Amino acid sequence: MNHILFPITYECNLKCSKCCVLNVRIPVDVEESLRIIQKQINKIEWVYITGGEPFLMESLPEICDRIRAMGFKIGITTNGTLFRPEIAGHADRIGISLDGDEAYHDAYRGKGVFLKALRLFHAIKGSCETVIMSVSFKENEEALRKLKLIVEDLDPTYWQIQKDFNDPAHQIPFNL
Repeated sequence: MNHILFPITYECNLKCSKCCVLNVRIPVDVEESLRIIQKQINKIEWVYITGGEPFLMESLPEICDRIRAMGFKIGITTNGTLFRPEIAGHADRIGISLDGDEAYHDAYRGKGVFLKALRLFHAIKGSCETVIMSVSFKENEEALRKLKLIVEDLDPTYWQIQKDFNDPAHQIPFNL
């Protein structure tokens, strides 16, 4: 294992129906988490800041800087709706969630969310590695095929597709 996931907050500005942390209301002790992360020096390379929505945290740049000062690379996962492109200067990699083309994504996450995510993607591209992060559900296979054309145009560092962990029988369609 060369990374650790750091859920910096479980708060989010969206209410996606299949979110794995939608109903989690556990407060995060950031200082304790940083102490735990520091103990991983020379054991891991990356700290991935997740949530909820990490961009909700005003202190996100400072937290990233503290983790970087420990010697780790920083990755952040975001839904892309909160326009804070300056965060890219504090991260090595930012992953933006897109689960299909605009129609599917907005139906799943909320009207206008797809275009907000693209706006952030274009604002950060070139400042750090960019990742399009998608979840494969049974019902979004066609939407992922449409998204593939968009991803090819965006030219991110990479496109990450993960399976729906709430449906263990579902397999990612490799013919996208």
